Amino acid sequence: MEQKTKSGFSLYVNSNENIQNALFLREKKKKYRMGLIIAFVVVCICTILAYRYRTYHRMKVVKTITKELTESFQSFAYKKGTICYSEDGISFLDGKGNEKWNKTYSIKNPQASYCGDYIVVASKNGNEIALLDSDGQMKKFSVSYPIVDLEVAKQGVIALILHGDNGNYIELYDAAQKKLVSIKVTSDQNGYPMDIDLSSDGQNLLVSYLVVDGINVKSRVALYNFGQEGEDSGDQMIGGFDFKDTVIPKVSFMGDSKAVAIGDDQMIFFKVGKTISKKQTISFDKDVSSVAVNDDYAAFVFEDQKKTDQEKYEAVVYNKTGRKLMSHKFSSEYNKLLLGEKELLLAGNYHCSIVNFAGHEMFKKDFKKRIVNISPTGKRQKYLITYENSTNLSEIY
Repeated sequence: MEQKTKSGFSLYVNSNENIQNALFLREKKKKYRMGLIIAFVVVCICTILAYRYRTYHRMKVVKTITKELTESFQSFAYKKGTICYSEDGISFLDGKGNEKWNKTYSIKNPQASYCGDYIVVASKNGNEIALLDSDGQMKKFSVSYPIVDLEVAKQGVIALILHGDNGNYIELYDAAQKKLVSIKVTSDQNGYPMDIDLSSDGQNLLVSYLVVDGINVKSRVALYNFGQEGEDSGDQMIGGFDFKDTVIPKVSFMGDSKAVAIGDDQMIFFKVGKTISKKQTISFDKDVSSVAVNDDYAAFVFEDQKKTDQEKYEAVVYNKTGRKLMSHKFSSEYNKLLLGEKELLLAGNYHCSIVNFAGHEMFKKDFKKRIVNISPTGKRQKYLITYENSTNLSEIY
């Protein structure tokens, strides 16, 4: 580098060689930074792919739960554990399989629903109801007519469809067993109730009816509101739609402002507010074999009667906007479809398969003992499996 001095200070002038060296170093640093960025992106992609397409090969028993089992025994994931219930009582197991509480009752042919902290168990075609909170505090009461269906909201409000002598009744009870609403619905006016779902805030009730008019059959989806809008309508109904030549056996809220109705040949998404409006319809070209719905996803198994190979069944998952997230074809016979934490659980009498939302089969196993019941738990990779004489908390790895 050449140096010049002027008026008491120095000026430094770069030669051509120094300029070229500086440009070379700058380009080298640029390439180095670009290499780091590319390496980081590659690592991220590999990590995402490894997670999306991870596979588990083994299952171990975390804990064996010894108890006398009945044919009515069922279970489902609740918070970070599992609720187990039967006609004799209900219990809550934590993520390690430890029993946190246990309550007894006598409820024949039990069916259950839960939302937030509350769990409700009622007798299908019976009159008995048990309402429990997350601590196992239980309240029991009975209703006048046989129970057809039930749902519960996060504050403990219970919605019931009851089969009366001259029609059906929609009734709401609060957590203190006080009757809030009673609406009589007849087959001539409304049809036969197929399914109900209660919004988590307890303000809206969605009902699917089957309407038979001579040889013609249609389904009706009706929205009832138990706030000011419902009071203004006179009969609590604030909107609804009829669907010709289709049967809708399943309705469900997906959050408090969205809902879905699932028919034998289509799925309809609704927006729910002061009224109900149709947003999207998805038609099916295959037979619907099974359905599972939660607040975020709707899962289906379609059956192609013309095929007998590995493409006989197709599992498909949609999100609440109607976008298809995944598709997975399989051939194993099954009798249970469950939604877990971004995964599908498909189980048969002696087989279980777990598929993630990338359509990848993460785990599969053939069992020597017959599976009576299986359910996800509140913990990843852990499942409660009931056999004919025992129940195991099992973990895949």
